[in-house]
Parts: sequence; structure tokens; C-alpha cells
Amino acid sequence: MSDDVLVLWDIDGTLLNSGGVGRSLYEEVFLQLFGRSLATCAPMAGRTDRAIILETLTMAGVDEPRRYVDPFIVGLGDRARAVQDAIAARGQALPGAADAVAALASARSFGSFGFPGSYPAFGPGSPGGIDKATGPGGTAVTQAGAAVAGSAVAGSVPAVAVQAVNAMQSTGPAGVPAPAGVPAAAGLMQVVPGPVAGHAVAAQRGGAQLGVPQPVPRPFVGSVRGPVAATRPGRRVYQSVLTGNVRPLAEVKLTALGLRDGIDLCIGAYGDDHEDRTELVHVARRRAAGVVGQSASAFSGTSTVVIGDTPLDVSAARAAGARAVGVATGSYSAAELAEAGAHAVLADLTDTTGVLRALLA
Repeated sequence: MSDDVLVLWDIDGTLLNSGGVGRSLYEEVFLQLFGRSLATCAPMAGRTDRAIILETLTMAGVDEPRRYVDPFIVGLGDRARAVQDAIAARGQALPGAADAVAALASARSFGSFGFPGSYPAFGPGSPGGIDKATGPGGTAVTQAGAAVAGSAVAGSVPAVAVQAVNAMQSTGPAGVPAPAGVPAAAGLMQVVPGPVAGHAVAAQRGGAQLGVPQPVPRPFVGSVRGPVAATRPGRRVYQSVLTGNVRPLAEVKLTALGLRDGIDLCIGAYGDDHEDRTELVHVARRRAAGVVGQSASAFSGTSTVVIGDTPLDVSAARAAGARAVGVATGSYSAAELAEAGAHAVLADLTDTTGVLRALLA
């Protein structure tokens, strides 16, 4: 198992609400295949399209329903692009979803991300500490234990990512406690002013005084390891989706509601991959490992994090040995998600810091 993290988002009820477009698509495809209206659709929440289609066809009295599952999936994919405007008009990204996705995307480009905790002494050459003590242009990092939450990547770091580093809270939305073992971090980090375009430079309180220049042995080059890596130097975050939607529909929903950027759909798993949601976790792990050039076991265990709004999302993650994070933005309460076995539960995604702590603890 590597120290990298694979974060897999459920889509419907977690990141967005598509305005009932999914049910409409089922009715259209059923009418095309069988020449009659669909009276009843199987429950969808937390399930894969393969499973939903099979049960829907069975309920509709279709003979040999399994033989029509693949044609039905093709029909859904063929119609996906046509409903993008309807999703944009009728659907909505759920509160905080865009910021959470953007923050994780920044964590990926930074090359390391995490949360302050108990660390060994930091400084140039120290174990787990920083390798470079200056920012671009020779700006001195002002603290023994400072870290550049970034890398030599063109462009500016989204403000939400800087805020997430600077505003760690000990509880999530609605007072939901932080995951066990994750220390309260309010006030531990602050941005160090200076000409550091494209980077967020942060310093940990304690030890040397903030604002007191430290030795500057050599210029900044590349990613820097430090307290934001939570004792995991070089930790990388990859994010994709684990959804019951077929891939074309998943992409259309994310695109229509402004959530597509920052999510690598090539390493996700979809409702056309398997009926069993637990198997989708394994599918995503294999894809991610192959794309990033890691071994098959790279994202085993809790190196994979699944976030969803139903007990089925939670149970699928637990059954695959992954970390399960519940978000109570769908039809299930925080208590129900906790009862299902979620390692952490969020009321919603509006506290970006709380989301990152739950996912990357």
C-alpha cells in the first residue's frame, strides 16, 4: 500500500441534484426498447445502473430481463448528452461541493496535503521536514517547521485551498466531531506574506517565532515536504468518482453543474462496470493504479476513501476495506450513516476544511 490517497465521490445526493433527469431517461429508454411506458422504476439511491435496470425490467414483467441490461445501458449513454441543458436548468451543485472538489484538486497539484499533528523537529534536512527554506524569488520561509503547500506549478492556488490550510477547525458542520485521532488545528497555520505567486506558503505556530527570518540555504525548487503532509512526505491525492451512473451520464451531470474540472474520470468506477457497488471500489483502485503507474495494491485499504450519502455507499466502502465518509445531503440522516458504519459523517460539504479532514485523516 502506498501513502497516496484515492478519493472517490458519489455523485447524486453527494455532489449534486440532477433534478430528476435520471428517472426521465429510464422512461425514454424503456419506451424505445419495449414500445410501452414504464410504470415503476426500481429504487435508485446508492445503487448501480446495472442493478437498477435489472430490477426495473423484472418489475415491468420483461422476459429474460438480463439480456436487455446492456442495450438499456447503451440507450442511457446515447441520450446522456441530450439532457445536459435540462440538468443545468433543473439541477444544482450541492452547497460546498465545488469548493471541496477544487480544494482536493489543489491538494493533488501541490504534491502533498494533510493536517498538522505531532511532528519531529522541522528544518532543512530534518526527518519529515522541509527540504527547501525559501519560496520563489528568494522569499524566506519564516519558521522552523514551515511548509510550502504547493509545487512549481503555473497559475495561482485557489483561495479555497489556502483557506482550508489556514482555517482548520476541530469540528465539522453542525458540530460534527472531527475524526478520531485528528487534532484540533484552529490557528495552527497561517499564510506568510511575500512575493510567492502561484504558491501558498504556510508556517506552523510554535517553536521559532513567526516573522523571524530563518536560514536560507538554497532556492525553492519543486514540492516541499512539511507539516501539511501530516508526517506523510510527498503524499499525493487523486480524486475521481464512484457512482451508480453510467459514465456518459456521470460526465454530463458533472459538466452541466460545473463540477467536472479537477476530477479524473479515467480512474473512476461507474454503474455500467458492475452491479455490485463494492466491486466498483476495486475497479477504481485498479484503474487508478494503472493510470498513475503504481502497483495493484497502491490504493488498498484506507488509502481509498469513498464519500457518499447513503448507507449503501458506506457499506460498499467498508466491504472493500476503504475509508467510508458519509454526507447527510441525501435521503439519509447523519445518524443513519453513522449507524451504517461510516468512519466520519458530515452534515454537508459547506465546511471545506471539515471535508478535507474527514477525507484525508
